[in-house]
Amino acid sequence: MNTSRIRVLQITDPHLFADPTSTLMGINTSETLDEVLAKIMNDYQEIACLLVTGDLTQDDSETSYRHLEAKLSKLDAPQYWLCGNHDQPDLMEAINPSAMQKRVTLESWQILMLNTQVEGEVFGYLSQTELDLLDTYLKQAPEKHTLLAIHHHPAPINSQWMDNIMLKNPEDLAQVISQHTNVKGMIHGHVHQAKKYDFCNIPVMATPSTCVQFAPGSDDFQADTKQPGFRVLDLLPDGQIETRVVRVGEEPMKVDLKSSGY
Repeated sequence: MNTSRIRVLQITDPHLFADPTSTLMGINTSETLDEVLAKIMNDYQEIACLLVTGDLTQDDSETSYRHLEAKLSKLDAPQYWLCGNHDQPDLMEAINPSAMQKRVTLESWQILMLNTQVEGEVFGYLSQTELDLLDTYLKQAPEKHTLLAIHHHPAPINSQWMDNIMLKNPEDLAQVISQHTNVKGMIHGHVHQAKKYDFCNIPVMATPSTCVQFAPGSDDFQADTKQPGFRVLDLLPDGQIETRVVRVGEEPMKVDLKSSGY
């Protein structure tokens, strides 16, 4: 790997259970995460960090977070966790405080981890505290290229049921971003599919779940048969981002397509 590149990996929405034999829409989420991590360990040896962008567990249990911590500890890279709508931030902080960083500095880059969780709700919202923190970090390091990591998508993705539970105040996020020139990209989870689009004139990248995928362009809830995956991001010294999604296989996954939700 070119040493001028900073390689960051993103996994998202593992939805682990306390019972590792439990399934989500017929999929064992513990096993699919193991498949993703095995591919990462086999194919990617030089990793600056691993970003886990929300919905770490499905049952909000301490045991499920400990399962995740144990699995990720096998990687030779620091890990950073972000809350999703399914998560318990107090448990996350208690179990793995070193993973709960708001700002990660990597040479000429910084990664800012913004919490979009609204307690008790599925949709997302950026509090004034988070927006102020974003503004502060961008002001403090105007020379650093910045990657934003959130859980909820900031703009519609042409999927009505998902767009009903997206970030509810994207205009507030756009207002902060527009006051700075160092935000170079944004990543998120939540939508369980790969997608690239623009928001506030910056590239946004949605990443597949490590378990079940959602069908793109669906008005109502619909699972997909694509395989689990993760995102590779190469952060370049000039502020460019080279990225791709890697899946654990190409064959259709055996998922319960009759499921009406998760």
